[in-house]
Amino acid sequence: MKSRNDLPVVTIAGRKNVGKSSIFNRLVGYRRSLVADYKGLTRDPVIFDTKLKDRFVRLVDLPGYFAKPSDQIESEMTRAFREWINESALVLFVVDGRSEITREDVEIADLIRKSGRPFLFVVNKTEHKPAYMANMSEIYSISMGEPILVAAEHNMGFDLLVDEIVGKLPLNYEKVEVPLARVAIVGKPNVGKSSLINAILGEKLSFVTDIPGTTRDTIDATLKYKDIEIVFMDTAGLRKRRRVQKGTVESFSGARTIRAIQNSDVCVLVVDSSEGITTQDQKIASTISEYSKAAVIAMNKWDVVIPNFEFQVAEKLFFINYAPQISVSAKNSWNVEKLLDEIVNSYNSYKAKIPTSKVTKAATEFSYDRIMPSKRGSKLKIYYATQISSAPPHFVMFVNFPELFNDSMKRALVSFMRRKIPELRLSPIQITLKARR
Repeated sequence: MKSRNDLPVVTIAGRKNVGKSSIFNRLVGYRRSLVADYKGLTRDPVIFDTKLKDRFVRLVDLPGYFAKPSDQIESEMTRAFREWINESALVLFVVDGRSEITREDVEIADLIRKSGRPFLFVVNKTEHKPAYMANMSEIYSISMGEPILVAAEHNMGFDLLVDEIVGKLPLNYEKVEVPLARVAIVGKPNVGKSSLINAILGEKLSFVTDIPGTTRDTIDATLKYKDIEIVFMDTAGLRKRRRVQKGTVESFSGARTIRAIQNSDVCVLVVDSSEGITTQDQKIASTISEYSKAAVIAMNKWDVVIPNFEFQVAEKLFFINYAPQISVSAKNSWNVEKLLDEIVNSYNSYKAKIPTSKVTKAATEFSYDRIMPSKRGSKLKIYYATQISSAPPHFVMFVNFPELFNDSMKRALVSFMRRKIPELRLSPIQITLKARR
């Protein structure tokens, strides 16, 4: 296993609400990090491997800095802030051009200088000249050099900023190919998703606390395993809709998690072995099935598993009965490699391309001796079958009476194909029926 730690890390640092996430999104090229009018919206460092001009970099949108943390989450955010600064190849120190320099701005500037890391001084929200010019004497007073003026909301100043970033990066970097597999780590709050992704990557990328809902945004990090580049997305926990107030940070996080499922190849559904399968676990499994994604069920906290838990998983998560079940302990980093093996197996199954002869043979074998639910009393006949796409595998089958091919028989056909074609064993399967001309 090898994480892409050799990419130069560019961190975006600053106090709360100076527009770090907006700058991050502009550099990435789309709305990747959560942005709204809430102070301290970003809790986790949001990580994304991208390309600026001809240079591959790891961009990190840091959480806010707290001079005096008031709780466990703020302490974790400040700890992560300091650690990422010290690991950076380049720090983008961001201040708000429309407001006065604060005590936190001064402390962050001192922290960056003491780290010895290269940095660029970025003044955001400079779309209105009178507003930021009134603060220029204060901006220069913190002695961080000549500022680069940008306005993230209006996409101003970013050509210069990118040039300056590339010019400051070290020359010895490794070119990395585009990742192949996208894996979303999903589940309800506080089942151990962040702990699991930390165990997989061997890095403390996500905050881990005993407070449900600590993770708000999705976190991207990449691992090379068995010659496959895998992008892991650690997502916020999905709560019941009636418990989430519309327009809140939690509603944004939930929408981002759903988008992570949509954009993934494989979903790792993390369930809590110590409490059993809940209705919310079932709803998340149903969402995975709805978007036809490959899946792996990670039964976390196996060291305190309740009796008959595996039976519960099989009975209540039947929506994704193709998903392998792996017992793990994120806290102890136990059985993580087995989990990675099943992620790779599920991904290969999801991307499988099956020869037409093999598909047709399995389909016609299924149709032998099966009576159609028809007044005619005719037997089901599948004349020909072929695959039209993968991710997930999608097959077109030419039959004698497609309108009478009911859901029960479709499910039976899918199960039969998984048994007869091993490459399809771990993937959802889509089938389109057409009448033979």
